[in-house]
Amino acid sequence: MKKILIVLPFLILFLFSCKSAPAPTDLTDGTTVAEKAMDIATAKGRAVDAMDKAKSIKADVAVSDEYNSALDVFNDAEKEAQSASNLLVATDKYLEAERLFLAAYESARVKKEEALRQLNKAKEDIRQLENEAEAFDKEQSGEEPAQDDPAQGVPAR
Repeated sequence: MKKILIVLPFLILFLFSCKSAPAPTDLTDGTTVAEKAMDIATAKGRAVDAMDKAKSIKADVAVSDEYNSALDVFNDAEKEAQSASNLLVATDKYLEAERLFLAAYESARVKKEEALRQLNKAKEDIRQLENEAEAFDKEQSGEEPAQDDPAQGVPAR
């Protein structure tokens, strides 16, 4: 019983001192370390999502220079975050990496759309040449070539 009475004041003092103690803050802007950790986690998550989006369209291959620049910035952010010396710098670098990954995604998307457009044009050219070759073969063999049906707008095969 005596031990409890001796320990009780220390326990009460400890409880009140913990509740009234200020949260650890960064001296530069007054935000708590927990708030900065949340900001850096959010920024890193956004950067990782942008990286995954860029990889999904193969930006690491299609626009490797842009993708690698973004990856370098991301890796710098990782180093800053691990050292925990300046979380604000790490957060800014993660956000910059996100921007660069999204730019690489957009560049790769534009390249892909152009390639698909050219592929479709090449397929149409091949179809047209096949029709012309078929008409030429029929002409050479003495048959009448098939005429396009203007009502349908589709060449006859």
